[in-house]
Amino acid sequence: MELPVSLLGSAAGEGDIYFFTSDCPVGIADHMHICIKHADKVILLSTCSSQIDTAMRIAMLQGYDMNTFPVFTQTKENKFRKPQTYVNCNKVVELTDEEFGNLIKSGKIHKLSGNIGQLGLSLIAKGIKLSPDIEGRIKRLF
Repeated sequence: MELPVSLLGSAAGEGDIYFFTSDCPVGIADHMHICIKHADKVILLSTCSSQIDTAMRIAMLQGYDMNTFPVFTQTKENKFRKPQTYVNCNKVVELTDEEFGNLIKSGKIHKLSGNIGQLGLSLIAKGIKLSPDIEGRIKRLF
């Protein structure tokens, strides 16, 4: 018996790390994304990158608070692929359980081992609240 895709999506856990493949129609292709909130059948994911210099340039050029680009060091728990990775709290991917489940089922999103942890999630939540680009309805979830 095959599981409904909405059940696949409901398995997304806050702090879990996912890789979006090159043919993924949402988010940023070939990048890791962190599940930052899973509530009311909506999954919010924030993009990660190891290009720290790029994040700093974007922040300076566009006047973002640097707290909207928290940097994490690779650990046994988070299993990031590079020694340092930042999370862009100025862009959030919003998916329903069903949309997320379809992308998992089709192989366009892969769950990676590890979890960002509670401290990491609180730093990301702070960045989202400080971001001028994130809608109020999303900020209120944190």
